[in-house]
Amino acid sequence: MRSLLIALTFISSIAQADTINNYMNIANNIPQMEIKADPQAQAWARSARHVLTITCESIAETILQANETAKASGKPLFCLPAGVQLNPIVMNELIVQTYKEMSSQQSDKDKMTVSQIAWLGINKKFACGSAAEIAHVSSALTGR
Repeated sequence: MRSLLIALTFISSIAQADTINNYMNIANNIPQMEIKADPQAQAWARSARHVLTITCESIAETILQANETAKASGKPLFCLPAGVQLNPIVMNELIVQTYKEMSSQQSDKDKMTVSQIAWLGINKKFACGSAAEIAHVSSALTGR
């Protein structure tokens, strides 16, 4: 029951989140803008990188807190290997990798939130528990 409450709280927190399509557009444009000699492009790239870092940090902190609460009841949502931290760099890599590996139609995939993609990636990479439990939580978060 507590896990369901955590999942519902997580779902409601991502309901107004930005789409992965916007996130990926920013992520893909950063390297191009960093190369330009234009000071305005350089400033945009720095600002965009900060926005993605803050986004990843917020998502990671939220997911880690939900996992700590679930772990306290004996049912962790995911299991990080020893020595692995879910920091903004790891979270960004996980989001980008998960997005690229998803087999959904592009239009469906692009409508998903950044948090949903992050959650799917965490479930895939750091799964623990039975496959049925993981599938249940993932389907609740993605509405599928």
